[in-house]
Amino acid sequence: MAYSAAALSFMLRNLGKPVVFTGSQIPFCDPHNDARRNVLASILVAANFDLPEVCLFFNDQLYRGNRSTKRSTSGMNAFESPNFPALGDLQIGFTMRDDLLLPQPRGRMQCHSDLYGGVTVLRLVPGFDDTSLEMILGSQAEQDRPGAVVLQLYGTGGAPNTKARMYKAIQDAVEKGVIVVVGSQCAFGAVDLNVYAVSDGLLRSGVISAGDMTVEAVVGKLAYLMGREDLSVEQRRAGFVSDLRGERSVVNTVPSSQRGIIHHL
Repeated sequence: MAYSAAALSFMLRNLGKPVVFTGSQIPFCDPHNDARRNVLASILVAANFDLPEVCLFFNDQLYRGNRSTKRSTSGMNAFESPNFPALGDLQIGFTMRDDLLLPQPRGRMQCHSDLYGGVTVLRLVPGFDDTSLEMILGSQAEQDRPGAVVLQLYGTGGAPNTKARMYKAIQDAVEKGVIVVVGSQCAFGAVDLNVYAVSDGLLRSGVISAGDMTVEAVVGKLAYLMGREDLSVEQRRAGFVSDLRGERSVVNTVPSSQRGIIHHL
């Protein structure tokens, strides 16, 4: 559900009404369940609040859709928003954080339904073999290699600085137009490739940072940007490091030549 909410937030450009995802840990048919409360609260949110964004409601918490991630398969608090506060909280009444909500759009809503399905996510572990990464990134045929790759690395985005073959494979892929994103295996915090020297090789290879986005938001955003055939590779890269739907707090510098395109994403 977090993947769907994140993807839909990018698909619905200039959204002016609330879209609320919800579900339950216990089926609706069971006498004791969380489905009824979640559904009723979601309807109340959609009907009563000026909320121009895609949200996810679960266990009395309203989250921004592209900030949500699933944290538990068995607990009632199955979802969380690790790097952004909840938009609302249901207790006796409903408390909404109006200061966190996205502004109302100025243009007509557009639905971009063409999502790219070739986003590859790789979670690297100590001792990984460079050959696997070379095989994924090194295909000579465009149709055989992914258009976007997400590397989930350690901490703020560190990787062993002795992996010359890995850096060469990444650089070659970037030069062929593949967008390579560095994310973190940590749920909380952000990627910062300028903190440690071990990230120097990544920066030289041409990767871009996921900032504090969840992996669900990263995948949804890449699928949206890669599905926009009207965009060049540089425009997609500029769009990714920008905050389009409230999905990231850490925004990278966008080249001046690409800043105009951000308003059309």
